[in-house]
Amino acid sequence: MTWCILRALRVSQRRIKWHQMRHVFNETGQLEREFDRDVSRKLEDYWKPRLKEQHAKRCITPATDKEKYYVLSMFPYPSGQLHMGHVRVYTISDVMARFHRLRGKQVIHPMGWDAFGLPAENAAIERGLDPKLWTTTNIASMKQQLDDLFCSFDWESEFATCHPSYYKWTQFIFLKMYEAGLVYQKEGQVNWDPVDKTVLADEQIDEAGRSWRSGAIAEKRFLRQWYIQTTAYTKDLIEGLDEVDTSLWKDIVRIQKDWLGKCEGCRLNFDIRKGEEKLDEPLIVFTHNPELVYGISHITLSPSHRLNTPENYRNPQDGEKKRFVLNLQAINPFSGKTIPIVVSRTARFDEYSDAHLAIPDISEPDGLVAAELDIPVPSVLTSDGQQETLVNSAQFSGLNRSDALEEITAHARKKRFGGHMCSSKLNDWLISRQRYWGTPIPLIKCPKCKNVPVPIEDLPVELPTLPGTTEKGTSPLAQVSDWYNIKCPKCGGPATRETDTMDTFLDSSWYFFRYLDPQNDAAPFSKDKADHFMPVDLYIGGKEHAVLHLFFARFFSHFLHNSGHVSTREPFINLLTQGMVLGESYSVDGRYISKSNVDFTGPAPVEKSTGQKVLVQWEKMSKSKYNGVDPQEIIKEYGVDATRLCILSNVAPKSDRKWTYEVFKGVMAWQRRVWDTVNSFIQGRSQNIPLQCDPQKFKEYEDTIYNFHNECLVRITEQLSQQFMINAAISRLHRHVKNFKKVPVDVLAHSPQAELALADLIIMLSPMAPAFASELWTAMKSQASGRTHHKWDLGVLDQSWPLADLDFPLSLDCCINEDVKFHLKIPRKELEQLSEADAIATITSSKQFQSFLDRAPEPTGFTIDRGCNGVVTFSSTTVQRNKSKTFTKKKKKLRKEKDSTIEQ
Repeated sequence: MTWCILRALRVSQRRIKWHQMRHVFNETGQLEREFDRDVSRKLEDYWKPRLKEQHAKRCITPATDKEKYYVLSMFPYPSGQLHMGHVRVYTISDVMARFHRLRGKQVIHPMGWDAFGLPAENAAIERGLDPKLWTTTNIASMKQQLDDLFCSFDWESEFATCHPSYYKWTQFIFLKMYEAGLVYQKEGQVNWDPVDKTVLADEQIDEAGRSWRSGAIAEKRFLRQWYIQTTAYTKDLIEGLDEVDTSLWKDIVRIQKDWLGKCEGCRLNFDIRKGEEKLDEPLIVFTHNPELVYGISHITLSPSHRLNTPENYRNPQDGEKKRFVLNLQAINPFSGKTIPIVVSRTARFDEYSDAHLAIPDISEPDGLVAAELDIPVPSVLTSDGQQETLVNSAQFSGLNRSDALEEITAHARKKRFGGHMCSSKLNDWLISRQRYWGTPIPLIKCPKCKNVPVPIEDLPVELPTLPGTTEKGTSPLAQVSDWYNIKCPKCGGPATRETDTMDTFLDSSWYFFRYLDPQNDAAPFSKDKADHFMPVDLYIGGKEHAVLHLFFARFFSHFLHNSGHVSTREPFINLLTQGMVLGESYSVDGRYISKSNVDFTGPAPVEKSTGQKVLVQWEKMSKSKYNGVDPQEIIKEYGVDATRLCILSNVAPKSDRKWTYEVFKGVMAWQRRVWDTVNSFIQGRSQNIPLQCDPQKFKEYEDTIYNFHNECLVRITEQLSQQFMINAAISRLHRHVKNFKKVPVDVLAHSPQAELALADLIIMLSPMAPAFASELWTAMKSQASGRTHHKWDLGVLDQSWPLADLDFPLSLDCCINEDVKFHLKIPRKELEQLSEADAIATITSSKQFQSFLDRAPEPTGFTIDRGCNGVVTFSSTTVQRNKSKTFTKKKKKLRKEKDSTIEQ
């Protein structure tokens, strides 16, 4: 009796230990019967170093004969800690990179660090640290976190913008802009951040007048600052928007055009004289009518203009008058004649402008002011009743106004005193920052030679090490005398370096070029490499960067194109602006509180300590709102792949994601279903389960699997390659697994179609959950028949992306004015052989097309991607798009037909 009890206890203990042990298939040759968090952690611990090693080998031997695909996610500021927004954007980019690698493309998927700027400097000041040390430590921490997220970045291309080897070339490009006349210095009214004690560009001030960083109300000050003439590229940047994929950019095109405004005039530069003295800085004035520049009688300034100072008055009492003439004269850059400068308290100015070119020929108020102040009025227009023609305008006399506009602005551009057509609301880019942690501006101030560029061979101008931490509001670089004092490279006399540093937007406006050639010591990048790999195929980042960063990056790219460094103008083909990750916030009268301080027991949530009603809402995650979550803690609790699937599922990448832990229940349940399906296949094969059904029934199962499998392949390939709808692809995978549940285990074990479909399912899952898929693949290949096309000697991430069978019917859609009217079913092997002319002829000769002939549709193109449906597009101006309920139902019916399978 005692022996029996002891034996039973020993068996029980062995069973407990066996149950508690978690196995990886490569170690034991067995797949765990049940999938749970412990199994997930075990297999991820096993696969993490192996996935990293596999990717490193892939990077060391890059392909040169493959089609390129450049996936770029906006690089982060190294704060030291990933947040959920980072997790989302970098998981999305990793999925797209892995997907296109499986499609056989040479994928560029780099990562670096936007390391300069106020946050690092402020954090270093608060902690008494060197910003360089602070930044370097944070980079190491965040890089490890990205590796922990299974991100397959090309780390051999890594750099930080604070590395001299990088900002050397930022300085180089800046000097090329200086050489091209695009960089200038002027005194102007600037936005001063009283907290960060530095100047901010207009674009860095919100509608409430607050700093984008500190949140403080910006003050207005007059300072002498450096600018880049971005307005010179307005017309190019507007035209460039015709080159992008508008189906993806959509509202981003509108946002960019709204920002750029309409090219309704230009700025002209007027030298200023005070007596015989020429002032250092020209007067820059926007005009809607540059063609009438010879007809300027005077220039009117607002009272807030920088030139309206007592030292420029003719009489001390002038400042009390409604309008008066200053003791200054502008020089007309075309005629060389002097122009009076008038200050007026009653004149109306364009928004964003404090100066106006008075041209009496087209403005009666300007003529009245000129008469009142006894200013001569030139006449430059004559008319024959049909057309106005220029007179008294030197070589431009005799031209009509339209032709004169073209020639006069071209002359101004050639002579570099303006003439670039732009919007009156668009200002040039203010780049000066009175801080330490930034790229030094490579200019030297010489009393004799004025501003002198640093010779190219002396780049980079490196940041010196400061004797102590920097103080806000000063010029820290001026404290380092052996760096600050220098000989003028032009005359050899004593000179000083420029102590302002560059706006960090310069650093992030060209980094995508440097990724392609990060070790180049002779140039920013190789033109051959840029021509081969640019433009970026898919750029992923937050929509909040769709104005400023995108504007500056496009400007840099256009400049580099015009200066011969790269052949393409537009840097990005497709733009995916992912939504924010939102968390539930709790506030009382505008004061945020943590969830632990909220009482949810009553009909409405209230604050525990006060009983006041709590406002609950979804907002962008923030420490100050107590609604953030730590990605590291989530990964520790649920695993990497579950976290990736959670952030990708249910919500389209462009939509905001409301973060809730409830999603993990569905994700883990689905992972278990996939696991169970593979386990059933392995058990059925390994145990040689006999086939129970007759041949006819078996064939029906085969046909069913064939149809739902191929339909799944087509839809997921489209959703990832064309629409970037990762959530929809995951949803389709859910349906795929659900269909397997309708297949008996004996059929699953014997069916070639089931083996093919299950293997393809794991491959399609691998971009989203690489460790999970790698474990399933290793287990499945132990029972693979070898009759499928898969490379069973390789891992799942080295397979080829599965495509629909060549005989499977795909759709050729007829799309008129962006609306799908009907589709034709054509076998894949025939559809992919169609030329554009053949595809158009196939559609136009169909019976369905005849009902649209009265709209006179004109073919505009044919698009098809390998393994996807094709689309023939038409445009029709005779009939507006049908938005009726009847058509909506018809369109839904068409989509339902396309999605239907024999899965019922």
